[in-house]
Amino acid sequence: MKPIVHGFPQSSYVWTVRAAFACKGVDYELRPLPPQALNSEEYLQLHPFAKVPALEHGDVRLFESLAICQYVDRAFGGKPLQPTDPHLLGLMFQWVSAINAYLYMPAVRQYLFGYIFPNTEDGSPDRERIEAALPKLTHFFDILEENLDNDHLVSDQLTIADLYLAPLLFVVGRGPEGQELIRSRPNVSAYFVRMKSNAPFMSAAPPPQG
Repeated sequence: MKPIVHGFPQSSYVWTVRAAFACKGVDYELRPLPPQALNSEEYLQLHPFAKVPALEHGDVRLFESLAICQYVDRAFGGKPLQPTDPHLLGLMFQWVSAINAYLYMPAVRQYLFGYIFPNTEDGSPDRERIEAALPKLTHFFDILEENLDNDHLVSDQLTIADLYLAPLLFVVGRGPEGQELIRSRPNVSAYFVRMKSNAPFMSAAPPPQG
């Protein structure tokens, strides 16, 4: 039975899960979820906290992207998305945790939303919101630059950590300040180029928005 991913294609977390399937070479079905369906009785059976993504695979029901990625990596063949070395595995979870804790909110909820959902009378970018995000983003990108000394975030192997980081680089890169944050850091910039050339990863990208 084909796995089913429920969620918004534009969500970075949905991209992460879809990329896990794609990088493993596993066929899956994406079922786009209208925002108004999040609190429907049917969807709350899949994700009781009304977030995305959620997974159905036969009798398996899972919510939370990391749990889903773990399942995808263990349940299907293909190239592993997790290191076997204990130290590298620890680093992978370290970076997943750091990305979720310190990058997602300033990148998406402050920086991106300051441009696409501004709380301004004339609909212009919410500069206060954007400027509040930049110190946090700068700090994260400085740390990232110091640690991206391999082809991928943890080692030369693509891991789940990369599937969390790369979608958020696309998010940050949608604004001029974010583009400069990436461009001015050689290791981050080179990493971003490598991920953009990864066909399975990019096959899970959300559709372009006008």
